[in-house]
Amino acid sequence: MKIPNIKQQVAAGLILLGVTAALAAPPPNPISQPAPVVDFAYAPPKWQTAICLPDDPQKSLVDKNGSLLYHFGKGGEDFATRVTLEVIGDAVWQKQELHSPRIPLVRTYRTAEGLQIVEEAFAVTDPPPNGAPRNDVILVRVTNTAATERSLAPQLIVDTRLGFQLADQQVIINGHEAIRSSLKLTKLADENKSRRVVQLETLTIAAGKTVEFFVVYCGGVALPVAPATLPQAVSTRDHAIAYWEAAPLPYGRIQVPDAGIQALVDSSIRNIWQAREIKNGMTAFQVGPTCYRGLWIVDGAFLLEAAAILGAGDQARNGVAYELTHQQPDGRIEVMKDFSKENGIVLWTCARHAQLTQDKAWLETVWPKLQRIAAAIKSLRLQTLNNDSPLDDGLMPPGMPDGGIGGVQLEYTNPYWNLLGLRSFIEAARWLGKAEEAAIWQKEYDEFMAAFRKAAARDLRKDSNGNACLPILMGEAGASELPQRAQWAFCQAVYPGQIFDKSDPLVAGNLAMLAATEREGMVYGTGWDPHGIWNYFASFYAHAWLWQGNGSKAAEALYAFANHAAPVFDWREEQSLKGAKYGEVGDMPHNWASAEFIRLSTHLLALDRGNELHLLEGLPAAWTRPGMVTQLNGIATPFGPLTLSLTLAADGKSASLRVGPLAGGSCSKIVVHLGTWAGGDKAAVIELDPKVRQERVIPLAADR
Repeated sequence: MKIPNIKQQVAAGLILLGVTAALAAPPPNPISQPAPVVDFAYAPPKWQTAICLPDDPQKSLVDKNGSLLYHFGKGGEDFATRVTLEVIGDAVWQKQELHSPRIPLVRTYRTAEGLQIVEEAFAVTDPPPNGAPRNDVILVRVTNTAATERSLAPQLIVDTRLGFQLADQQVIINGHEAIRSSLKLTKLADENKSRRVVQLETLTIAAGKTVEFFVVYCGGVALPVAPATLPQAVSTRDHAIAYWEAAPLPYGRIQVPDAGIQALVDSSIRNIWQAREIKNGMTAFQVGPTCYRGLWIVDGAFLLEAAAILGAGDQARNGVAYELTHQQPDGRIEVMKDFSKENGIVLWTCARHAQLTQDKAWLETVWPKLQRIAAAIKSLRLQTLNNDSPLDDGLMPPGMPDGGIGGVQLEYTNPYWNLLGLRSFIEAARWLGKAEEAAIWQKEYDEFMAAFRKAAARDLRKDSNGNACLPILMGEAGASELPQRAQWAFCQAVYPGQIFDKSDPLVAGNLAMLAATEREGMVYGTGWDPHGIWNYFASFYAHAWLWQGNGSKAAEALYAFANHAAPVFDWREEQSLKGAKYGEVGDMPHNWASAEFIRLSTHLLALDRGNELHLLEGLPAAWTRPGMVTQLNGIATPFGPLTLSLTLAADGKSASLRVGPLAGGSCSKIVVHLGTWAGGDKAAVIELDPKVRQERVIPLAADR
């Protein structure tokens, strides 16, 4: 969640007395209703797929057309180089798919009269010689379905703003990268500005037969070509499939009975690891491969949490360490200017990481850094008492809201996150037994919250539906924006921030306002595009509803989120509504989206609430049909790894719940929510002892 480029462009109850905005009642979800389905109903009309390896410095991408994409941002705002194969001019695109969610081999299907064409794009996984850059391949298979022989004249289309040269049976890009083919390059057939068409030798296909050829994009001109022959290319593809099948990524921790949801969970894991990079010897979890290829503190917080949830806490720790290298001499964290929320975000990131890895000793090692961050937040609060405006007194100085509102503003996202971070810091101090320090900072937090309450009461407004809500901009400026705009930090203040009571009318009003904007199951107009959908905002929104006790609403949001993905199992940051003129914002694959899908899929099944672990609170009723199995296998929680299995009987009349013991000693009880999925009352629960392995048979209502 960043600024897009130019193209993309007193007690709470007393202060908020009189606010009346009830949370929407959960819709009925009986088992007899049609199950939600992942059908990519709202997929963007354009997409791209990462085919690079985990931690790969070469972020190779493939677009919907099957073209290889390179050199993002060199001399422009898009890809400086696109490599496309055209077997025949009138071929019609049919579909694109991955070999599997875990294997980023992209297959693009086309047809023409009497022809079937399949193009497979993939990264070469065989180790290159002498540490050379690795290569990418498009392997083409053409089948002649006609009754007579066909002769074709394939073309290699290279569109590049960089240096172009055709010589010695290769195209040389940028002076040092090469494109080679198993078919001869016969001539430069056409040149129009940056677009060059290279004619390949004639391809003759007997009736009913299939032929193959390939193109390889090489990282170095003078290096031996790999693959060099067609058999080698086919073998290289098979090696790539085997490589990804054995890749040591943290799969298997989340297993759900909906194949579409499972595919997106697995692909999200792969995409996160593909976007990562090693910087200064440390693992940097990055948002995406193009415009967001870098460190973004807020996005990174949730990427790191997702990695820890999946049991990769050791790898996430490297990412936390990398974030802490951005601490300034005065104690503050600064990657983006006027983004003071980074301080609170890093406090929460470190505290949450320590909880999920159950590592107090590590938290002690970074504690002096966290103390300096907390002190920086206090210093920022003091600055507000001496600046030009009284609107932010006791809160945070003007800053950039992000997520739909740019510029330096008097606004609430920085206060939300610094309140959130300070609360996490205080809870971490108590966890470490630092009671005296926690008490000192609690006083600071209480003063901070009182200042927020005073300002919130002043700036509260009503939307067009009469819902009392708090805009992100302070004062009269709050009336000039859509009320839903940039409400990402509010949702995160609800969860994971937990800075509000569940009964807080401010939360009720803001959620009612957001619900009133929904289109395609998503909040509309909350991001950079006031007429579009911010895809992974669905998770922020769902988590807020889940925390408020509406698991059914959160489960609905999971499916809306899923159905805005592309058929290659990834997301664009923002996109237009279906049927509207298409516009887009941000990277793709966007891996904050990947992290959010992992987090939401997990938290619907297991969510820590203080010293309690709550299970199945957002379990979709569609996952409770006869014979279905839902499992969490060693998911990290603040109470130790969680193992859970819910198995529906073949007759659909009962469910068997197995829950393993929790290694940590801080969980007071496990609460299992029965709710609509079991046909019970919304508040129906059973309680389990967290210290012992248990199995319960749960009767299911016939009319659920």
